[in-house]
Amino acid sequence: MVYETLIVAGLLMAAGLPFVMLTRYSVHPELRPFYQGYLFVVLGLYFSYFWHRSGQTVPMKTWRLRLVDRAAHPPSWGLAVARYLLAWPGWLTGASLAWALVDREGRFLHDRLLGLRLVREAS
Repeated sequence: MVYETLIVAGLLMAAGLPFVMLTRYSVHPELRPFYQGYLFVVLGLYFSYFWHRSGQTVPMKTWRLRLVDRAAHPPSWGLAVARYLLAWPGWLTGASLAWALVDREGRFLHDRLLGLRLVREAS
């Protein structure tokens, strides 16, 4: 997760720069909800794209982890977006991690609900 955080931080800084420059964000604090929403969408596009395309973000490739559906394929766009949206409440409350610790297969609650799983690729 540390590796993913570094990539996401760079992505959000790069994505935020045009918004800040075009809106003079520091002069207009009332734009904060739009800025936060914009970054939420950018982050969702990043994760959903990579999960749908190959089942892996760059850090997941490094750790040889792949997100797959019931048929062992990368998730559809709908499942990838649903995973992103459902993961937020679980991560913010800690429920996702708590669920994974007691789940017999170690799956996160949002993955269990959507029929997804993280698998380790053979080395």
